[in-house]
Amino acid sequence: MFLRVYMRELEKLAAERAREAVKYDKLGMREEAVENYKEAIQILLNLIRFTEDTVMKRVYEEKAKQYKERLEALLEKSLESAYTPTKNGKQHEGYHIIDPPPVKWDDVIGLEEAKKALKESIIYPSLRPEFFPLGWPRGILFFGPPGCGKTMLAAAAANEIDAVFLQADASMIMSKWLGESEKNIAALFEEARKYEREGKPVIILIDEVDSLTAFRENEVGGEARARNQLLKEMDGLQDKGRTPRIYVIAATNKPWLLDEPFIRRFQKRIYIPLPDMEARLRMLKH
Repeated sequence: MFLRVYMRELEKLAAERAREAVKYDKLGMREEAVENYKEAIQILLNLIRFTEDTVMKRVYEEKAKQYKERLEALLEKSLESAYTPTKNGKQHEGYHIIDPPPVKWDDVIGLEEAKKALKESIIYPSLRPEFFPLGWPRGILFFGPPGCGKTMLAAAAANEIDAVFLQADASMIMSKWLGESEKNIAALFEEARKYEREGKPVIILIDEVDSLTAFRENEVGGEARARNQLLKEMDGLQDKGRTPRIYVIAATNKPWLLDEPFIRRFQKRIYIPLPDMEARLRMLKH
């Protein structure tokens, strides 16, 4: 009984690591993809060792083989890039910079309603601002089940308007040291303003934002200060006689945990659903 439960948990963990690896791989973030592929392979090897089901053992072996081949290819590319200057892929503590991300609309299968909403909120106003005299959203909230394409959708939008893509994980922004979380948030937005001053549009993606802005009855001072710093930075994006080119996309799997003042800063909220039957078939053929 215990072994079966343990095996199920290992399978879930392997699938989670594989999803993360594929996501980072498509975004061109090799180091993160390599790390997640390695973890997925190690978990699959443990499953192979413990399972007595010959069919499942072959499935695990095939998956491990696929991930190993992709891992070797990434390691070869990393070795080549060590001697070749690259255009993008800068990494800072708490966030990554991709200019522009190598993801296009066609790489995002399904999510047609979400794509339409994103085009109306970011793409069209950025390309033809004269048609939107009343302004357009600067804050967009993605919410929905995990692993449904929130990161890829944001990256594709950045590619469409040739924007600098700053991807930040809220759990990486938070720090146990006093004042560091606020500094990380300020540094993220200052980096975005630097690119904006150069005339480039910027999309900031804050993943798992609920870990940063969730309402808690018992919270320490650092969490409240970090949340207030983010709200302050969001308020600075509002129109004040100019046309800012910075967009903030926040992604969460748990929108019910978000603080109300934070939600109000996001004029557009887009639901990212599970793929339907047609989208799943296209994914298998892709």
